[in-house]
Amino acid sequence: MELFLSAAPRAELWAKHQPRLLAARKAWQQRTFWVGYPEDPKSYPETAAAQGEADFQAQLQKPFRRLRQESSTWLTSDEVSPYTQAHLGISYPQSSPDRLIRKAEEALAVWRWVPWNERLGVLMESLERFAERFFEVAHATLHTTGQAWMMAFQASGPHAADRALEALAVAYHELEAIPSHVRWEKEAGRSRIVIEKYFFPQPEGISLHIGVSTFPVWNTLPGLYASLAVGSPVILKPHPRAIYPIAIVAAVLQQTFADYDLPPEIVQLAVDTVAAPITKQLAEHPAIRIIDYTGGPEFGAYLESLPGKITFLEKAGVNGVLLESVTDLEAVAKNIAFSASLYSGQMCTAPQNVYIPRTGVRTPQGIVSYETVTEIVQKAIDDLASHPKAAPAILGALQNAGVAERIARLSQQVQVRRPAQAYTHPQFAQARTLTPLVAEVAQPEDPPVLHEHFGPRLLFIPVRSAEEGLDALCQLARTRGMLACALYTTDPSFQSRAVRQLTEAGVAPSLNFHGQAFINQSVAFSDFHGTGANPAGNASFTDTSFIVKRFRWLQVRHCLAG
Repeated sequence: MELFLSAAPRAELWAKHQPRLLAARKAWQQRTFWVGYPEDPKSYPETAAAQGEADFQAQLQKPFRRLRQESSTWLTSDEVSPYTQAHLGISYPQSSPDRLIRKAEEALAVWRWVPWNERLGVLMESLERFAERFFEVAHATLHTTGQAWMMAFQASGPHAADRALEALAVAYHELEAIPSHVRWEKEAGRSRIVIEKYFFPQPEGISLHIGVSTFPVWNTLPGLYASLAVGSPVILKPHPRAIYPIAIVAAVLQQTFADYDLPPEIVQLAVDTVAAPITKQLAEHPAIRIIDYTGGPEFGAYLESLPGKITFLEKAGVNGVLLESVTDLEAVAKNIAFSASLYSGQMCTAPQNVYIPRTGVRTPQGIVSYETVTEIVQKAIDDLASHPKAAPAILGALQNAGVAERIARLSQQVQVRRPAQAYTHPQFAQARTLTPLVAEVAQPEDPPVLHEHFGPRLLFIPVRSAEEGLDALCQLARTRGMLACALYTTDPSFQSRAVRQLTEAGVAPSLNFHGQAFINQSVAFSDFHGTGANPAGNASFTDTSFIVKRFRWLQVRHCLAG
């Protein structure tokens, strides 16, 4: 039965990329270390770094002409470098929501009927081409988000590509599970029933992906490639302050589609400004069936309230650390300090609340008092923030002025132990910077504890016992949401009890992390990012539900004998 729009060049792509996709699927199933794209910049061609920086410099103050989207209107973005405080001056083709929807509907009529294996082959090819742009996207990320250079390269380049590859691998896992055609036969008395059955996946409809200003590529690519894999066209609506990084991705995809005789509008970039947003117009349109979103809980709740939408949301979480007992307090303090300082706390997985028993923390040398524990953690933050090389490489810069304002408001609500202070970036004198605020509250029920204060901050919370701290963590996860949780204990009984209770609260705890293992990190093919089981979000990168909710299995039955 000729339902699908197959083409030999696309079939060749599938043959080319299937072995790599099989390896990715095996890694996803086994959960061991595997990468599709190395995170070390030195793993890429020697000329790639210089070329990427040159491409970035050449794009500044100019129209972004790589997109294959027709438009008579160009919008100059709100993008301002957190490091130089200068406008990037990049303009992008602007289309109305109605036009974007119309072009997506036209693309849907084609893309949904491309055989799923050919779709995956085209998308794998696009990732290979995206890898050639890792260095440019790193500069674009650095100068829109404030991430330090290495994070900008890794998070928006190889780590994001690995998450996209992971989404394709899980899609492969699901789509291959059902055969495309079977001959069904059954004896029925003296007759025989023979039915040809055809099974094919069909997408729920058009996807809208709403980007975030802090991780515009890493948070977007999993859902983007998940939707594309099942035949859904995608409208990318990046944050107005971080368009350039995802525009690179959109341009690569559009060119790949065009090269294989497919509509470039399978992916479209929808741009707007902070003053004149179009997100709600797109989200409320009846043609939009799937919405991916990373951002604040208020807008996330609005998206969840829209009728007829399938949402994949990552919202705010209040992340916690509980110290019951440790083997090396200095190592633990350094680990917490790094996790709290990384990218100035502008990560959804950054720790905020540190619960410490008033009676102290057990160590091999004896019980260390609450006051001493807090002093050691605070000193670790001081040492990191004052280090001339480590501070800029770890803290980076603040994405926008609102982060500093938020931390200033928090400082008025708590007992400040260490004020948040700007530091001078050695490369960018105008950089918007802030070292972590370290503060204390009186009780685990105090209002500042119950909300996420996105930015560089760490709150010490004294509790009567580790059990009370555990109860507070679980209650916070159930009521406010939690994306990361660190538990330090050398007591097997307490550990088992804590893991059970945290798991029941929808949290994935990290136990006794130290050295180079940090709770902020979430690696493709092994870690599930988010659980979808608490208010911090309703989805996980990348479990099977992240894929299967985006499409349906349809069948055609042809009776040959009855």
